[in-house]
Amino acid sequence: MKITQVEAIPMQTGPMIVRISTDEGIAGLGECSGRNWKVLKPFIEEIIQPLVVGKDPRLTTRLWEDMFFATSRLGPMGMQTTGIGAVDIACWDIYGKAEGRPLHALLGGAARQRVPVYWSTGLGWSLQPGEMRAKVEQGLEIGIKAFKIRMDWNANRQDANPEKDYQVFKMCREFLPDEIALSFDANNGYSVSTAIRQGKRFEDLGLAHFEEPLPQYDYAGLKQVADALTIPVSSGEQEHTRWQFRDLILQGNPDIVQPDIVMAGGISEMRHIYTLAETFNKPIMPHCPSAGISSAASLQLYCTVANAVRPHEYSYEFSPRDNIVALFEEPYELEDGELHIPDRPGHGLVLNEGALARLRLQ
Repeated sequence: MKITQVEAIPMQTGPMIVRISTDEGIAGLGECSGRNWKVLKPFIEEIIQPLVVGKDPRLTTRLWEDMFFATSRLGPMGMQTTGIGAVDIACWDIYGKAEGRPLHALLGGAARQRVPVYWSTGLGWSLQPGEMRAKVEQGLEIGIKAFKIRMDWNANRQDANPEKDYQVFKMCREFLPDEIALSFDANNGYSVSTAIRQGKRFEDLGLAHFEEPLPQYDYAGLKQVADALTIPVSSGEQEHTRWQFRDLILQGNPDIVQPDIVMAGGISEMRHIYTLAETFNKPIMPHCPSAGISSAASLQLYCTVANAVRPHEYSYEFSPRDNIVALFEEPYELEDGELHIPDRPGHGLVLNEGALARLRLQ
């Protein structure tokens, strides 16, 4: 089997789809952020495609190394690992389809086939407490059993409005039943002292986990925050490859590691990161605020981890539910706060070509 084409398909809303074709008629699907598609599309089609065409997509380790080291001057982060991650997921999808087996079977076997999820909702910097509560209520209405609210600050907005952030969390926590977990994502928005002070206030309200309290690069500060708080502190969505996660764990020592399957470099690299986290006895809680292809691939891998007991991120914010239902013949099913992991070949998602033609940008 040989790869014949790699196509990056920007969509009207949501992520960009990557489709890989082969000479045996088996196609695989990957996905990456659509935010910077005008840069990512040529990177995937003009830089990555020549590196993989003519090669066997099932040789995932060899292909990953070919892609990564040939483009190392462009990374390891951002465009490089995101593009490679989408292509890698598509190759694994082909592998599963060729074998007639789900990815979890190729990845060692499912430890569970129902995975709890948490509803991830953001733009908290622009919302008043009541507006964020209304977004949480939407998730509660569809049966979600755990939540995370995101402020979507960046490192350049340090300590912009921690009191309002606190009031947003407080209102949502008081609204939700006690048995439903609620987490808070500062999205790099605090300094060390503010993060510690804010974290202690959150502790009193029963915060489930405190995500990215500091700028991603501040490993020393992250360790100060994690050491000062009793609630779990998490980080990792902006790290790329096993080597950056090694440094994050050794220097920042977060309580929970949160790799993103696309940004970290795909299934092939995510497996290394999972092994690294296990070696350091760090719980994994994947970053993946979507409900499409990247979510399916992430769940297929996550369900193989025996101690993966924390909920997986889930959101329609960047992939509207109507699009997901229209785009895929059999979307993953959400029931009672859990997603059922199917036994269909590959990651289990098949495109509806009519919906794709209607929703694509080009």
